[in-house]
Amino acid sequence: MKKILFIAFLSLCNLAFSQSKGTVTGTVTDKEMSGEALPFANVFIKGTSIGGTTDMDGKYTLSVPAGNQTIVFSFVGYQTIEKQIVIKENETLTVNQELGANEGVALDEVKINATVSREKETALLLEQRKATVIKESIGAQELSKKGVSDAATATTKVAGVSKQEGSNKVYVRGLGDRYNTTTLNGLPLPSNDPRFKNISLELFGTDMIQNIGVSKTFSANLSGDVSGANIDLASKEHSGNSSINIGFSSSANTQTTGKNFKTIDGANWFGIANSTKHKVTSLNVLPFTDNFTPNNTHAALNTSLSISGSKRFDINEDSNLSMFLVGSFGNKYNFRNGTSINYLRNDGSTGNRFTSAKQYNYETSKMLMGNFIYKINNNHKVSYNSLFIHSNNQNIQDYFGKKPDVADSEGVFANIVLQTENQNRLFVNQLLSEHKFGESIDLNLGATYNMVNNDEPNRKKNIFVVNKNDNTIKFASGAARNNSRYYHNLTEDDFAAKTSLIKYFGTRIKDEHKAKITLGYEFRNTVRDFRAIYFDYDLAAPTEVDPNNISQVLNQQSLDNGVFRLKTGFGFGDNALDPFTYDADKMTNAAYAMLDYQITDKFFMNIGARYENIWMDVAWKTNLTNSTTDNGGPKKLRDNYILPSLNLKYDINDDNLLRLSASKTYTYPQFKEVAPFVYEGVDYQEEGNENLQPSTNYNLDFKWEMFPNRGELISATIFGKYIEDGINRIELNAASDNFFSFNNTGNTTIYGAEIELRKQILNLSKNNDEHDQNIKLGLNATYMNTNQTFNVTNQFNPTNSEEPTEGAAPFLLNTDISYNYKKDNKETIATLIFNYQGEKLYSIGSVNGLQSIYQKSIPTLDFVFKRQFNKKLGLKINAKNLLNPSYEMYRDVPNKLVTKSFKRGIDFSLGLSYKL
Repeated sequence: MKKILFIAFLSLCNLAFSQSKGTVTGTVTDKEMSGEALPFANVFIKGTSIGGTTDMDGKYTLSVPAGNQTIVFSFVGYQTIEKQIVIKENETLTVNQELGANEGVALDEVKINATVSREKETALLLEQRKATVIKESIGAQELSKKGVSDAATATTKVAGVSKQEGSNKVYVRGLGDRYNTTTLNGLPLPSNDPRFKNISLELFGTDMIQNIGVSKTFSANLSGDVSGANIDLASKEHSGNSSINIGFSSSANTQTTGKNFKTIDGANWFGIANSTKHKVTSLNVLPFTDNFTPNNTHAALNTSLSISGSKRFDINEDSNLSMFLVGSFGNKYNFRNGTSINYLRNDGSTGNRFTSAKQYNYETSKMLMGNFIYKINNNHKVSYNSLFIHSNNQNIQDYFGKKPDVADSEGVFANIVLQTENQNRLFVNQLLSEHKFGESIDLNLGATYNMVNNDEPNRKKNIFVVNKNDNTIKFASGAARNNSRYYHNLTEDDFAAKTSLIKYFGTRIKDEHKAKITLGYEFRNTVRDFRAIYFDYDLAAPTEVDPNNISQVLNQQSLDNGVFRLKTGFGFGDNALDPFTYDADKMTNAAYAMLDYQITDKFFMNIGARYENIWMDVAWKTNLTNSTTDNGGPKKLRDNYILPSLNLKYDINDDNLLRLSASKTYTYPQFKEVAPFVYEGVDYQEEGNENLQPSTNYNLDFKWEMFPNRGELISATIFGKYIEDGINRIELNAASDNFFSFNNTGNTTIYGAEIELRKQILNLSKNNDEHDQNIKLGLNATYMNTNQTFNVTNQFNPTNSEEPTEGAAPFLLNTDISYNYKKDNKETIATLIFNYQGEKLYSIGSVNGLQSIYQKSIPTLDFVFKRQFNKKLGLKINAKNLLNPSYEMYRDVPNKLVTKSFKRGIDFSLGLSYKL
């Protein structure tokens, strides 16, 4: 497969270079404005995909096949002009054109607004072509074509990016959550989950996204706490005419919809938790009104509804107020049945061995966003973005099998039922402004205040001992937490501000500057408050129970009669109702300077340095340790960094360019990774490590890009990274199975290559056709080698001295082929999408000489069909995960001991959209 791709790529490059071409260049001017330059006019070669738009000076340059051609000039409200030209190989032909208003259209009826739609692939590629730094963007137009519904899936369409199934983690060139950063409109976003650094990108539906920018290289204006990528979400804003759009879709899954399903008692269909705080005031009184037993139901169809609208209010000739509003609701049912086995040794001896691992998952999301832009005049603009996201995830894990500490004898089994409801609320407020003073100074300001609330209200856990020898079912006893309730609440306040001053040496408006200097300052303060409490039903002896009527035993009468005691993590004492806590406060001050300099007509440089001062305190209190009494106070980290960056671009010719990027960055431990708080899942435990230290990262990229025609791209990248004192999640040698923590495990080396292709492979339109009809191919592939060299410590004793990085698939492939037909307001798009992720390390082997756990390779195939019937009505049909592969994890021994396996099922969806 790799060799075929490489040969195909070389063939395409050879084809692209072998075509005989000439160059057409010129300036488009405005007849109605006394011959002034006309920006953003359309210039293209008829019957081809070759074309573009004029820049701010009305200039354009096209690479055109030699021969007779028809060049077309157009602009809204202006007369379209066609010219016949003859272009010779290697010739540069200048064709200037003046455009005027159509007959019968007065100039004051045509308002020209020099804005570019950054949702379109062509505009984003033009932006990529002009930039000195390396950045890849995917716009709303392409996301819609590929049937993408959220930002997490969208990032996986970029070369080198993958997502871990069943989690929110996005991996960039083999580097996971802690090595990436997420921003909205260039301002930082907090995490909604105490376990992760970045907010879940699944919370951001494509209804609110204009485009997603992925910066896999560093420049001084970005946060230095990154080595994978900075992922920037640009929120949608008003463009074009005023409109109201309504969208509705429904979907079904082959292994879920219409089947038996379980839901958490006390939760609801809308995903709004009735109460997020417990009402326990005494361990002698049970105030819980919900049942331990899940509700039995059937999985209904998944639904999604969105409404958006935009409008612009003109205040005067140069001033206006525009707004974009969007609201959405969606829900989804998902069922999986697989296996979960923990091998204690490489010979196959097992700890927990669940031959049936069922998961019932119901999730909802609600989103409201408003984007308001006040254009004061052509030099000053202020924007306000407000975003509210509410998500709710209800998950029931029902595992059946062997659990040695509970049920290990012949004919005796354990049944674990864990019911978890997780509710997230995110409120984002952003204020941004752009100011231009004269012809050579820009000032940009931004500030954001974000609030996050993450609740896990009333997580319920039961372990039953199922004895098939005497047909009894009893509560597991001996460990109080076998049957328990758990509450946690996380609140986080996040404030950030930034300012940058740009000085152009030359004239900004005419784009005649040879250099510009950017000076910037950024500030961020994040304050987190985390509270958690367990209520354990400590049974005096194994007690028979009907799993369908658990409250018959776990009730007030049984508590009064001494069948069980209610206890917390702090036991039964005076402080029993005190929660486990950790409080964190992190402050970052950063200043940077960047120089953009045009060394020659073809050679461009961006060089910069960033200084960051970081101050972080983490305090905690659990039953095992207290930072105040045991540690002499909070864990304090104080660090200063000077981070240089260099980005170079060399234009070989009009179509080809080379880029180089080199930088130094760092990776900081996260709050949860430092606080020694134990979080329990159904088959694992995880705690922080107060001795964690930051990592230092060195990054190098070399890239070739070719832009053959409008909307087309061919590129190849070689990259390398070196990480000192990398942080990993490790398995500890503890009393319970699957107990994890975090450690600075050693140094990491990463190197690899990426290729990307976006090409029209067949043009079915003819010169005199009134429609556009073509077939396009998209492809990106990544090959990388990752290697960690481990340090052996008292806490970490790995089985092997070297391993790949966790989550790093050595080979990634994304490819799609689409058929496009457009005539007037009617459009048809059919796209087939294939994705492949190679085998990757899931967990480092360390306990009892165990080998590491790997996840097997995963191929997926999706089909997306879109039909726009007219200006108002559209239809979309999706079929996803058509191959329905098995997701499997295995211990890396000769007989590949499978530890987990499941299937997702195939999804089918039907959606309608209507524009008022």
